[in-house]
Amino acid sequence: MRPGDRRRLRRARMAALGLSPALGTAGSPAAALAVVRRLGALQAQDYGSGAWSLGVRSGLTLAQVEEAVRRREIVRTWPMRGTIHWVAAEDARWMARLLAGRAIASSAARRRQLGLSDRDLELARGVFEEELREPRSRPDVMRLLGEHGVDPTGQRGYHVVAHHCMTGQLCQGPVAGRQQTFVLVDSWVPKPLTPTREEAMVTVVERYVRGHGPVLETDVSAWLGATLGFVREALAMLDGRLVREEVGGRSWLRHVDAADGAHGGDLPPASGSVGVHLLPQWDELLLGYRSRDVVLGDPDVERVVPGRNLQFRPTVVLDGEVVGTWRRREAGGRTLVEAELLRGLGPRRWREVERAAAAYGRFLGRDVHVRPVQAPAGRED
Repeated sequence: MRPGDRRRLRRARMAALGLSPALGTAGSPAAALAVVRRLGALQAQDYGSGAWSLGVRSGLTLAQVEEAVRRREIVRTWPMRGTIHWVAAEDARWMARLLAGRAIASSAARRRQLGLSDRDLELARGVFEEELREPRSRPDVMRLLGEHGVDPTGQRGYHVVAHHCMTGQLCQGPVAGRQQTFVLVDSWVPKPLTPTREEAMVTVVERYVRGHGPVLETDVSAWLGATLGFVREALAMLDGRLVREEVGGRSWLRHVDAADGAHGGDLPPASGSVGVHLLPQWDELLLGYRSRDVVLGDPDVERVVPGRNLQFRPTVVLDGEVVGTWRRREAGGRTLVEAELLRGLGPRRWREVERAAAAYGRFLGRDVHVRPVQAPAGRED
């Protein structure tokens, strides 16, 4: 793919992902819900990283994200691929029932290894139906399982809870101190949506393309954890709302209402800046696609994903391209962001890194200081 085409794809994706312009201001109370509705879902394996994925797109603070959970607008759950995501609360049940079946089936072998039987799962379902009408902390849930004859030790309790989130019975409630809580979807979500299967398919695929495009059909399939047949069936029902463009010998899908201001389905020009971002380790910019070569060159993969084991490091992103990693550290009563760059940045770009760190500080509600840890020799931007 030509460098100019890669830059055009990156600029379009940054706009779709809600990452352009670079820094958000104070967000409205409903901003978190608007973000998850637009993108369909956001990776949230780690609570703090997932919350920052919302904060960097909405301008909300951590406290405001948590307030959106308490207002029952957004929840964390396992809607697809056996992975925790933020979703709109009203979508939690139908998304899980539509998409989680393959993950449930693929985890059956692990449940057998742990000695979890279908009877255990059914016992747990009944316990949750009676006891989780209000949010209960994870230790409380583990205790309830043990008291009712389901051994929660080791990873057994985790797999039982995850299974019933994937079936659409449970979701996570608001945090209690440092503990995650779990609650019945039927009790927590005031008005869960109940689309038909066809409506659900169209909704989830359209949201993904609108909030991630340009994408390939294989990206859609990988993100949903669904077959290409499923994806193509939904795409056929979206005729007229999506457009295709050939770039680099591949057919890219975009929504007709693409957020980058381009018209007629064309990609935006390659020139122009969308700034610097400090993104969390499992952000949609990398995890939202099957192939990550648009934003991360193969020579740099080991620096961002050591051992290529899916343990992503938080990233420094310049105009949609990964140019470094960062880590948060507490030292001497200060919060530090240490940026390890893959190449040198000039003074103007470094000031943008500092502004991105200040935005992260606003999200946390504290001052954040940023410093470079390593700046390898190479070209400057």
